[in-house]
Order: sequence, then structure tokens, then C-alpha cells
Amino acid sequence: MPVNKKTNPTVQRNQSSAVSSKRRQSKGAPLRREQIVRTALDLVDREGLKALSMRRLGAVLGVDPMAVYYHVPNKQALLDAIVEAVMAGIDLSVDHPEDSPEQRILSAARAYRDAMLAHVNALPIVLAHGPATPVAMRPVEVLIGILRDAGLSPAHAFAGMQIIAAAVRGSVGMRLDPDGASPPTPEQIEAMLRLFPPSEFPNLLEAMPFAGEFVERGFEFGVGVIARGLLAEAEKGRE
Repeated sequence: MPVNKKTNPTVQRNQSSAVSSKRRQSKGAPLRREQIVRTALDLVDREGLKALSMRRLGAVLGVDPMAVYYHVPNKQALLDAIVEAVMAGIDLSVDHPEDSPEQRILSAARAYRDAMLAHVNALPIVLAHGPATPVAMRPVEVLIGILRDAGLSPAHAFAGMQIIAAAVRGSVGMRLDPDGASPPTPEQIEAMLRLFPPSEFPNLLEAMPFAGEFVERGFEFGVGVIARGLLAEAEKGRE
């Protein structure tokens, strides 16, 4: 029986796509995992998480999406790599053991916040996936170490780390909406105050004029309160 030498159309298309991908890569530097992750994070920074797909990433890189899969096996692995890249941006050099425990906690929280603010649109990825690699866990190790140095037990140090991380992420989450990132103007506050009857909302109306300070000063105040509470807990443990 004669063999049919006609190529299956689907196989032919796949072969053609692979050849095109190789040709595109050969024109420039070889595709690297670091380049893929950096490009993916840049895409999320510019257009948000919804814009991220393997197809879109391949298009931005100028390669066939299958070439991306060679370096990153699936989208879950890509998201984990993005979390790692964000966490790797935390400046660990801000921690100085000679500083007071409260100052060390504040410095660590600020460094985490700065790294997250540089990639606000990546916050949903960090919340959903969290750090899971040695590189991503280094800042976690540092913060737990600060709390252990302050006298907290391993269990309380871990819980304290989670509480501080939640405060940082909550602060950054306010920036996901550009309108929510700017402090309200006096005119906006005054208009808002008129919506609430004084007889029903006396406490809210008394506090509302300070809303404009929250974005800039609320973070420092909140983390300071957390730090002092954790340190008080450590002191109780010594009694």
C-alpha cells in the first residue's frame, strides 16, 4: 500500500510556527527566563493583570508563545516568578541591628511598601500566590528575625510578620484605584461632610477632616502601633 506523503495541515502549521519562532530568536539575543519575567512584570505594571497572557507575552517578546513555555512551563509558574521578582526588589540593606526594634520594624515595613508601590498592579498576584521561593522568602526571613531579636516567640514572630505584611498590602491596595491614591481636597471633604447628619455621625464628622492625611501618614501611624503592640507582647513574655 503506498504511503501518503502529504503532511497533516495542523502539523505543518506547528512546524512553521516553531521555525518562525526560532528565526525571530536567532535575530537577537537568546530568550532568557529573566527577560520573560521582567517583560511580564512590565506588562502588568503598564496594563494590569488582565493584560497578561502567554499569547500576549509572546507577542511583546516577539516570539511564538511556545518559546515562552520552554522557559516557564505554565502561567502558574510565571505568576510565581513575578511574585519572586517583586519580593526581590525589597531593599534588605535598610535593616540595621543596632537600631531600636521599633525602628527596625518600621524600616522593614517601609522597604516592603516601597517595593510593592513600584509594582502596584502586581498586588493581586502577590495576594493570591504569595512568596514561595528562596529568593522571595528572604525578606520574610529578615522580618521574622527582627521580631525574634525583639523577644517574640517563633509563633508570635510569624504572626507579627503576617500582620505587618497585611498592613503593607492594605496600604498598597488603596493605590490600585488612581482616584483613591490622592488625598481628598478640602472641597471634597466639605462636600462629603454635608452628606452625614451630625446627630447620627458625630464621631465620623469629627475625624473626617483628617482624612487627607491618611494616605501619607496613616501607614506610619498604623505600623508604629503594630510594632509597639508586638514589642509589648514580647515584654510580657519576659515576665
